[in-house]
Amino acid sequence: MALTISELSKSYSNNNALNKISLSCDLGWVYCLLGRNGAGKSTLINIIANLINPTSGSVSFNNLNYIKNEVELKKQTGLLSQYDQLVGDLNAQDYLQWVGLLYGLNKTEVKKQTGNLLSFFFDNDEDLSGPCAGYSAGMKKKLTFCAAVIHKPNLLLLDEPFANLDPVAANKLCDFLIAYKNSDRLLFVSSHDLLYVDKIATHIGIINNASLVYNNSMSNFKNDGTRTLDQELLKYLQPKNNHSSLLESII
Repeated sequence: MALTISELSKSYSNNNALNKISLSCDLGWVYCLLGRNGAGKSTLINIIANLINPTSGSVSFNNLNYIKNEVELKKQTGLLSQYDQLVGDLNAQDYLQWVGLLYGLNKTEVKKQTGNLLSFFFDNDEDLSGPCAGYSAGMKKKLTFCAAVIHKPNLLLLDEPFANLDPVAANKLCDFLIAYKNSDRLLFVSSHDLLYVDKIATHIGIINNASLVYNNSMSNFKNDGTRTLDQELLKYLQPKNNHSSLLESII
């Protein structure tokens, strides 16, 4: 398996954000992580990306880990996080070229890749000439994604990639991810947008109460297509308490 996560835990002031998470993902997969707000999905992605350290446990990709192979791993990794990754004073083209050069691409390759990504993801009526600090939320999300893939990483980590995107942009992103997936790459995605998860996922993981409660293929998760994605997910995340009587009193 390409990505191996072993007994991974993260605690903040005696509060478990992750509790002994273990899973393995292979190249060619689109692994989608599901769960409630605050379940630990972003924490897991940030640990895989080496943005934060785990309390215990380990992560490796292609037999490399951040303790011994930090630079090599980061060269192979692309990240779209919920943190603001943009440099607000730069416009879209300058920002992508700067990121590409940081990853070691030559100037010709950076210019070509920048032009192709901007042409694919942005419409003609979107003004990219000004500083990206003034872009809409959707434009910022698209630009951040472009920066995550400009160096064609083998490990692509995406935290809520469809948030703030309109339906046209979200479907275009799905098309890109489906085309981007190949036998040398692993896409690891956290999302609440089940419509788009259904389009791209090959495998599903569910985190609930800081623990991994489901880990299997998409086809197995949906009972070979006899149930919908949201129906299956609610089996694992449905609240124990029945709030129907409370709802009646409210409405």
